[in-house]
Amino acid sequence: MKIYIAEDEPLAAAKLKLFLEKLGEGGDISTYGDGIAAWAAIDRERPDVLFLDIQMPGLNGMQILARLRDLPVVVTSAFDQYAIDSFSLNVTDYLLKPYTIDRLRLAVDKVRKAIRLQQIERESTARQLTLRIDGRNEIVRQEEILYLEAVKDYVRIVTADRQQRRTLGTLSSIESQLSADDFVRVHRSFIVNRQRISGIGAHSVTMADGAAIPIGRKYKENIEKI
Repeated sequence: MKIYIAEDEPLAAAKLKLFLEKLGEGGDISTYGDGIAAWAAIDRERPDVLFLDIQMPGLNGMQILARLRDLPVVVTSAFDQYAIDSFSLNVTDYLLKPYTIDRLRLAVDKVRKAIRLQQIERESTARQLTLRIDGRNEIVRQEEILYLEAVKDYVRIVTADRQQRRTLGTLSSIESQLSADDFVRVHRSFIVNRQRISGIGAHSVTMADGAAIPIGRKYKENIEKI
């Protein structure tokens, strides 16, 4: 894990770093002695987890928490009065100083679970396509899409249940949202789901629903890769 420690007390920061190393988490740890430096580092390059003291110069821990979005944070503080406000800002855990290495181990376990849940959520979201259809947003799972066709000023999406959806826009704008591992452009007007191809001929690909999708000359290389 990439770990940031925001702690203005050098001894407390050193203790936390030592404990993390004993727990096998010492591979990539950066320490910041004030809130401004910590926030600048977070804003520049997001860590996997932030261990955050509350009382720090520059920006305090609560001010940093208010700025964060979807980052696992473990608060480390000698004061328990910040716990309720911290959890209302979705911290992963709250370590009351002085804490033991066993208590820190529990916090690290919570962090790992939080990171995994975020990964699952991102993967799930990435596998969905949000389309504007008939004035409302509709979510289509990418694996259910057979192919997409550009027709004038809209895109036709054909899914495995044989439904067809039409959304205003260009094929290129939707292509940028699709998984590059699963979808391939075979014609200037067609993108197909390679997992849904049932056959490949000299001039067309056959989809699972029997549709024959033409292969454009400039896209033959894409077919060869399949």
